[in-house]
Amino acid sequence: MTTSTIIAILQLTVPVILLTAPFLYRRKGRRMAAFCINMSTRPKCRKVFMLVLSMAVVLFNYSFFAIQGATLWQVPGLLLGLLLLRYRLTDPMLHWIHEDRVIQGLVLGLFLLTMVTPELYPLSASMALVMTSAMFYPSRRIINYAETHSHHVMYGMTDDEITDLYF
Repeated sequence: MTTSTIIAILQLTVPVILLTAPFLYRRKGRRMAAFCINMSTRPKCRKVFMLVLSMAVVLFNYSFFAIQGATLWQVPGLLLGLLLLRYRLTDPMLHWIHEDRVIQGLVLGLFLLTMVTPELYPLSASMALVMTSAMFYPSRRIINYAETHSHHVMYGMTDDEITDLYF
């Protein structure tokens, strides 16, 4: 595989993820229930989730850097990806986006506003990826529920109960 092929694959995966994620949201099933349980009970799973998110944003922005060269327009998207590496910043931010509908609307509006200009497409796609990932991030309510109850209680719940409590 050549470098241009890898870069093209990187640039196509983000729109594909953004188009398929709404079909997975609130999906009921064993895999989604296992995902919900792992994300709510294990902080390491949340850290891995954030690391994958930050690496996806950084690689997506790097792919535009490799094609277009160094431009000033790529700095905001790259800074967003680098800020996502900090767990202490990313965890509250993802909770905030997940729980507050006004913030979701503001991020969506900013995403639509920046998507219009081709120079800011990497930033808008990065923001959309962060917002989509925040939808799959556990709320504080289920994390507190998982901390106060034993893990066996959550494993004894049905898949529907788990996904309803998670989202």
